[in-house]
Amino acid sequence: MHLLIITPFKNEEQSIVKTMDSIVKQTTLPVKWLMIDDGSDDKSPELVKEYQAKYPFIHYHRRGNSSGQRATGNNVVDVFNDGLRLAESLNIEWDIVSKLDADLVIESKEYLEFLIDKFTKYPKLGIASGVTYILTEGKDKVFESVHRWHTQGQTKFYRKTCLEAMGGLKPFKGWDGIDDILARSNGFITEKFFEQHVWHLYPTQTRSAEGGFKKGLLREATGYRNMGYPFYMYIFKSLKLVKERGLYPGLVYFYYGVKATLFAKPMVNKEEQHIVKNFMLKRWKNDFSYTTD
Repeated sequence: MHLLIITPFKNEEQSIVKTMDSIVKQTTLPVKWLMIDDGSDDKSPELVKEYQAKYPFIHYHRRGNSSGQRATGNNVVDVFNDGLRLAESLNIEWDIVSKLDADLVIESKEYLEFLIDKFTKYPKLGIASGVTYILTEGKDKVFESVHRWHTQGQTKFYRKTCLEAMGGLKPFKGWDGIDDILARSNGFITEKFFEQHVWHLYPTQTRSAEGGFKKGLLREATGYRNMGYPFYMYIFKSLKLVKERGLYPGLVYFYYGVKATLFAKPMVNKEEQHIVKNFMLKRWKNDFSYTTD
């Protein structure tokens, strides 16, 4: 199967070399790796061009309509879609496309080979990823999401037919949650493979360029609302934050959740809200199928 990778990036000079090293060392390489520069003004474009000169499958492209800040939420979907259009203009044939962030360190050299093999063996596998983790001060690994059905937004792999069935990615905050739900509603499996570890160097909530942890919590709360999640999900998430990070982050998140519920409308339509409701019922029953079932 042919793999296309699209990496949106902006001002990633502190991490992008580590990410590129993770890919060029893979046992299986993509047919093309599109590095989409969203208006960097640091050294990251030069670093990418250096690797492009060494590795022909790397293709650097600078957007003409770059966003004002590092791409997140709807912005990252816009950049990803620009990558898909660029692939079409370059006549790149692909069966799987990966949206891969530029602040990741992939542990295994067989990561791409592993995921391609899963897509080959399981035709119903629509979206897949490894598991991302952050390191604590004591250097302990903490997984960013423990839900098997929820593939990681930083390293998403989509089967082409699944992406088409979903109608593409939703251009709003929460795109990396609603995609799994819509894929499953179309008969596909979404699965995170915990045997494949990916180090996330700069979690969104910690990046000063993105406003720090408060704005990160606001983005998460907005994403829940955009997807049409029920209010009790804010309570569960707040309690989880209290347990993991302390009382203050939990209260901040709960405040954003209440505010979003009162003053914002979901970005999904009524049919999709019904799909989300049915999904939540299956989630509580753990009524999901996976590749090993």
